[in-house]
Amino acid sequence: MSHKTAIKVYEIASYVLILGATAIYFWMKQQGLSLTMLVLALAIFCRWMMDRHRYKACDEENDQLRDDLRRLTQLYAEEKKKNSKE
Repeated sequence: MSHKTAIKVYEIASYVLILGATAIYFWMKQQGLSLTMLVLALAIFCRWMMDRHRYKACDEENDQLRDDLRRLTQLYAEEKKKNSKE
């Protein structure tokens, strides 16, 4: 699963869990308080995983851009060296 897909899945899951916790809280009143807290904890976990995937995606993109910059710098140096010889 790509990072983009995982981010969307975790984002939607966290919103659904927050809505579910709200429904449980208002529907069950005092009896469902522990269940509400458990569902909220799962929602927080989903948000954490979403942020983690965002960080990893950004990190991979930065690594790719850094490699591209190195390659372009090397090509520029070679072209500069060719032009100076001529």
